[in-house]
Amino acid sequence: MNSVVKPLKSRVMLSLLLFVLTLSPALAQVTITPAMRKAENALRVKITRAGNWFAQGKIDESADLVVEVQKEFQEQMKGADQQQLALYSKVYNMLKKAHALLELEGVELPELEKPMIAKPMPKPVGNPGNPGNAPMTLDAVPDGKISFINHVTPVLMAKCGNCHVRQARGMFSMESFETLMKGPDAGVVIFAKDAAGSRLIEVIEEGDMPRGGLKITEVELAVLKKWIDEGAEYDGDDPKALLVDLNPNASVGDLPVVKPVKSTGSESISFKNDVAPILLENCASCHGFGNRPSGRFNLATYSGLLRGGENGPPILPGNPDDSYLVKKLLGTGGGNRMPRGRDPLNEDQMKIITTWIQEGATFDGRDFNTDIRRVVAIAIAEKSTHEELSASRTALAASNWNLAMPGINHATADTTNFHLLGTQTEAQLEEFGTQAEAIAKKVALALKLPADKPLLKGRITLYFFNARYDYSEFGTMIEKRSLPPRWKGHFKFDIVDAYGTVLIPRSEDYSLDGLLAEHIAGIHARSIGDVPAWFSNGLARAIAAKVVKGDPRIDAWKEAVNTAATKAANSSDIVTGKLGGEDGALLSYSYVQFLMGNAARWNALLKAVGNGATFNDAFAGAYGDTPAKISEIWWKSGS
Repeated sequence: MNSVVKPLKSRVMLSLLLFVLTLSPALAQVTITPAMRKAENALRVKITRAGNWFAQGKIDESADLVVEVQKEFQEQMKGADQQQLALYSKVYNMLKKAHALLELEGVELPELEKPMIAKPMPKPVGNPGNPGNAPMTLDAVPDGKISFINHVTPVLMAKCGNCHVRQARGMFSMESFETLMKGPDAGVVIFAKDAAGSRLIEVIEEGDMPRGGLKITEVELAVLKKWIDEGAEYDGDDPKALLVDLNPNASVGDLPVVKPVKSTGSESISFKNDVAPILLENCASCHGFGNRPSGRFNLATYSGLLRGGENGPPILPGNPDDSYLVKKLLGTGGGNRMPRGRDPLNEDQMKIITTWIQEGATFDGRDFNTDIRRVVAIAIAEKSTHEELSASRTALAASNWNLAMPGINHATADTTNFHLLGTQTEAQLEEFGTQAEAIAKKVALALKLPADKPLLKGRITLYFFNARYDYSEFGTMIEKRSLPPRWKGHFKFDIVDAYGTVLIPRSEDYSLDGLLAEHIAGIHARSIGDVPAWFSNGLARAIAAKVVKGDPRIDAWKEAVNTAATKAANSSDIVTGKLGGEDGALLSYSYVQFLMGNAARWNALLKAVGNGATFNDAFAGAYGDTPAKISEIWWKSGS
């Protein structure tokens, strides 16, 4: 695997789009030979294969092949002239788009250099509509007869090329005059001397085409109409010639790449609270969670929504009027009005979406790639009262139990701070609840939490398992992972749910009090803000060690820290995630104990995180440097 490629967060199909090359003038032309076309085609085949591998999850192979194509491309571009650059523009654009999308997903590739030449451009082909071979512009409808090569080709290339020159979307290719006039399988789209009756003009005037943020200007539309009304004639030699070869001044317009943007907090419309619920209710059934979302448009995540599908980006931040999503929702984008098979969005819903786009289409969730269902669930949980969230978590606990332990009866019990489930009797669960409340008071005292407020908004769910098999099934079915054999329980918090799992002790190797204290403290740590796992895990163990005495498992931590330290190459290995598992947890425990040793700085850290500061900013403000740098002091102190 090439060392420049970083791990990906998600799998994204590499889009194959052309790029408008900005070229310096050219002196001479080199005739494009069959060998040149074969070499160029071979590169396109390779990068298409890279896209296929990417879609199949073969990330390493795909990334390596992109790097290989880039090297070959840059080698073949040495000394290239205008004709060669035009030929290789498809390859260049594939690479350019690959870079943009891979960087969006967290991948770094070697810098892609734009091929440049210092030679004058060849003059356009002479024709009656372009006396003197003067460079053509479309600031106004040209006088005289419209030239297909000099007037129409640049418009079709720039505005339709991504879908119908480079590809044949809708079974319609414009790669040559011949295929343009043939039209798609549904029939011809251009009727000579009848612009008003030509389907090509109709879909442009309807606003259905072009898509992806490109737009036909009034002058360009007038040129197309005039050309058709004049007879839609071809002024070249070979009607089968590729449009990309007809006019060196014409190139395919590049679709915009709309990148995810975090909310500034000043927007009047919230994605998670206002927009996401509308999309989830009205659009996700067709464009969300199936294996083949309609139009390859998957809005299951915010990043997928911005990326769009076959028609390019559906949202143009700051420009709702030209955003394809808005056009389809209003019924002005041609084809079926969306959402298909449902009532149109009402005026208030459309106002929410258009205002959100006008304000920049920003995201106020936690991760651009979070499932939109999760985004909505988190937003609801954040707005819920203590009682509402508690009821929601209780219902979720019942659902989780039935999924992990189908057909196995269980009892429940409730206390001030906990909802308990297990195969034990209700009386036994009530005893566990009393024990949990007693430990909770000790944890709250150690963390200096207010006594007049709930330990956690929405309460904590506690699952009790008699057998390891049942505990393991919970991990497999609910968390989709295998739980380490040495674990006796674990905790989780993400605002929607908060729970601890307990494998009931059958020996004196560990205590229920120790597990409960660790769970309660760890859940509290994660509830105060977006803290790293090393911090919440370390705090969980540090508090458990402080409030529970005589637990063999906890007592063994102190001695095991020194052994764990031999597994780390640097003090920062736990901070960077290079050392995980039990060794990482032990060193996190030791590091957090060290941090807690300075009460003033520790309290400043917790307060800043609780007030919304990022963990790293809060840490630097409290301790004067990064967690990695401060860890060096801890390391020197003997861990």
